[in-house]
Amino acid sequence: MKNRILLTLPLLGLATPAAFSAPAALPSTALPSTAQADDASATASEFGDPVVVNGVRISDMAIKRFLVYGPGRNGLDARKLQILMDHEREIRVEEVAEQVASEMDGASAEDRQAEVAKRMQRYELDMSFVERRLAAEKASFEERFPTLDHEVELRRAYGSGDWYRDQVRQTMEFDQLFFPDHPDSWPMLSVEAIQGGSPQVDLIADYAREYERRLAVSQDSGEPIVAEQEMMMSLLRDFVMQALWSLAEVKTATQGISEDLAMLIDGGDWSAEVKTQEVFDEMRVAFSGQDIEDAKVCLALFAAASQKLQSEGVMSSDEDFQAMITAIRDQMANSMFNMDFLALQGHGFPSAEAYEQHLRLVDSFKSGRSAELEIGENGELSAELQAHLPIANGIMGLAKARAEILLVSAFDFPSFSWKESGWESAYERATALRGQVDAYLAELATEAEARAAAVEKGENFAPEKELLPFDRWWTDLLRQNSDYWDPPLPATGKQPPAIGLKNFGAFNEEPMTRNDMKRAIGESEYEHFLANGAIVDAVFFDMEPGSVAGPYRGPKGFYLIYLKGRTRPTNPLNMRTERHQQMIQEDWVRKAFQAYAHEALAAAETSGL
Repeated sequence: MKNRILLTLPLLGLATPAAFSAPAALPSTALPSTAQADDASATASEFGDPVVVNGVRISDMAIKRFLVYGPGRNGLDARKLQILMDHEREIRVEEVAEQVASEMDGASAEDRQAEVAKRMQRYELDMSFVERRLAAEKASFEERFPTLDHEVELRRAYGSGDWYRDQVRQTMEFDQLFFPDHPDSWPMLSVEAIQGGSPQVDLIADYAREYERRLAVSQDSGEPIVAEQEMMMSLLRDFVMQALWSLAEVKTATQGISEDLAMLIDGGDWSAEVKTQEVFDEMRVAFSGQDIEDAKVCLALFAAASQKLQSEGVMSSDEDFQAMITAIRDQMANSMFNMDFLALQGHGFPSAEAYEQHLRLVDSFKSGRSAELEIGENGELSAELQAHLPIANGIMGLAKARAEILLVSAFDFPSFSWKESGWESAYERATALRGQVDAYLAELATEAEARAAAVEKGENFAPEKELLPFDRWWTDLLRQNSDYWDPPLPATGKQPPAIGLKNFGAFNEEPMTRNDMKRAIGESEYEHFLANGAIVDAVFFDMEPGSVAGPYRGPKGFYLIYLKGRTRPTNPLNMRTERHQQMIQEDWVRKAFQAYAHEALAAAETSGL
């Protein structure tokens, strides 16, 4: 779980965005752009040296769209919603114009237009309301968290403070468009969406009663009418949003649209395009240098793996890819665990589109590995699956470990920014800390040997200096040097639960499963794919209990691990059970494809990485 301070206004159609990630897709037909080597070397890149894999240039636009779908997704989704809102406003204008025409038959065109404009004012947002809302939000935040920088925390939670402020404006504009004044005057789309979404409870009647109460208070006090409670508004927005999405088909790179387009919205009798470059420019502040480097590596891995799979004749066709993704999305449609949740929360990919492209490659890889995936009638495993069984049991058989992780970070968590020369300085400091650990362990070993020798001779042992037990010494080292960061507790109001606190990397007194520890460390399956390795796997499969390992390079810097203990799987896989057979096959395919993609990239002629 990422550490973030949540602001109080729920934004339209979005969970609170992750600071570095969001749903997205890569093209089905084009992995990266297909410019050949001569063009690739001749054309400069905005992102340093052009990335070329076996003569195929990964275009700047492919990198931009990857970023737009990932850390820039907030801007993309906001544009999508604005297009749908603007279309609804046009419909509203047409409806009002028809009413005016029937009521003002014989009036001049100018008079009718003026009347239409007058009646449409009820759908227009008063920007002073937005300013008051933002000021109140900021004042409340600063009262609760006086030691935090408001702008930094906006960036941490939403990627961009400007985007957040515009999203507040858009949310309030949405409310004004779909829920103006008394429900008796709401658009039919709003009424039908809410009635269809909540047939058992008359939310519209509840809103009407509360609106009348709020209006009476406003008239008595002379103050502006206060807003409806956010819990109610969030529910109403969700119903209307679902209705809006059902009225148009949204295409992204997964559906094979050209790289210069981030999104194509098809409403049947109308359509709209969202340009990749426009969203990239708008969200540029949300893209760090590390985001760009990660995008390059991911696209290069996709390209190298795709080329190799094509050479083997097992790369899935565009049609098969589309059918697979459609089937998966349909299967998940009515569940909270949809494709976006699976991609972002489950596997940590920057976007659903990137995850879908990864699924295509994994599925293609799997189709050419039937021998390695073979399981006999009595659960006999192929050599590859047999070798993978201990790892699968450690992951899915609920083995647990208790480890403490010292992070030497290249990233500054309080300011939410990458440190200048952060990776170099983090490596130097991590190496020095590992030297201190080794030196102290050597001192303890020397003392233990001297103590044992004295006991053998029947002599008293008097050490030159008192050495702390390693656990106590390590705790001091951890607290003085680990860069894991927990935000301060609020000065006022309800205190948040302590679940998910980093505690300098001590995490939890209780042993943790691999998935829980992976999240605590700050890793994801996507980061494992990029790095072809995992710190959490060193904890569960490589280290001996009681030992210290590292420094390992990870998502935010370099990590030293002290493994205090590990338990065996409590629920090992049963290879006579079909579901467990599928689980080990799927896990082997994922790990094997990860290695395959890195081998393909290592063997390729590459530049720009």
